Amino acid sequence: MAHRLPATLLTALLAGAALTACTASPDAPRMVPITELSAGDCFSSNAAQTVATIAGSCDTPHLYQVLSITPSELGEDFPGEAALTAEADARCAADFAGLGSDATAGLTALHLVPSEASWAEGDRDLACLVASSDGEELTGSQVPAGS
Repeated sequence: MAHRLPATLLTALLAGAALTACTASPDAPRMVPITELSAGDCFSSNAAQTVATIAGSCDTPHLYQVLSITPSELGEDFPGEAALTAEADARCAADFAGLGSDATAGLTALHLVPSEASWAEGDRDLACLVASSDGEELTGSQVPAGS
């Protein structure tokens, strides 16, 4: 079963503008709103889970890796946190199980869902993440190529 991060984690993004990259080097970590993550990204985040610091490489220690990002299929009107959570639980559990037991040993599945405020701004994406089961940083990609 996937564990859920608070739906309100995206709310603070609505008040601020997107952050720019910290440096011109493509291998350097860069900060982006958490809504701008892509599948395969390895990242850590601020305490409020609103800003992601994307690692320049998954070989750099990080807390999470994005397994998948897919739009919600629950329509245009905000379906509520419970409905989004149930949809993300099912989708992320399936994605996580699809990695196989060897790939998921020592990992846990998490997800991010849109808040009501971010939904109103057009955010419909459900982000499935993997993290260490013990909360420690990860090193290296946890998602097999082509997943």
